[in-house]
Amino acid sequence: MSVLRPGGLDLTRDALKKAGVLPGAALLDVGCGDGEAAFLAQEEFSLCVTAVDTDENAVAAASARGLDAKKMDASALEFPSRSFDAVLMECVFSLLDRQLESMHEAYCMLRPGGKLIMTDLYRRVPELERWREDYATAMDLYLKPRSDGDCENGSKLPSPYCQDGALVLDGLALLLDELELQVVHFEDRTEDLKAFAAQAILDCGSVENYFAEHGNCLPDCKLPPDVGYFLLIAEKRNA
Repeated sequence: MSVLRPGGLDLTRDALKKAGVLPGAALLDVGCGDGEAAFLAQEEFSLCVTAVDTDENAVAAASARGLDAKKMDASALEFPSRSFDAVLMECVFSLLDRQLESMHEAYCMLRPGGKLIMTDLYRRVPELERWREDYATAMDLYLKPRSDGDCENGSKLPSPYCQDGALVLDGLALLLDELELQVVHFEDRTEDLKAFAAQAILDCGSVENYFAEHGNCLPDCKLPPDVGYFLLIAEKRNA
């Protein structure tokens, strides 16, 4: 998975500073892409970084930067519980096939007091009635008993937390609260998304062309006109 990163490394720096991640802390970058942000965290913030991605080419590129990079799915992280002081997800969560499992995994990876650092797309004016219906349908499927074949064929479940490819904050808040991940910082960064889109159009003629040329991931639907971008930091309560 190549990373869509509005705000670039400036936003990564800002996020790490606001999260208060101290030198020597262990950070897990989920959906690391080519490792650009993970490398910054390692070199500029002196963090002990582990980077994971499902894309072999991305893992190879991250490894070439001298990072501890592994091919791994966000919904099945192969690390002991409480291994990390921070988990970084830069515009990754909205693209994941199994979001509920992936956030549970992130929670398990964090030590008490650890920080979840997220940037992602969200709907600024979601259709809440439609979302509530979709949420109920999706959660019924999530709670349905699964067979071994479901894991083997990688069947994709509908997102309880997205609408038209962007997160609904009401749904994300429910999930974080359920896991006792307390939001300590939320910031709208839609201007970063607008600047990113403008530069993509200038360079490549359209946002779609940009992603086609750079091999990045986009939601498999047309994004709504009210799409925004956010930075969120949540803290794992003592457990």
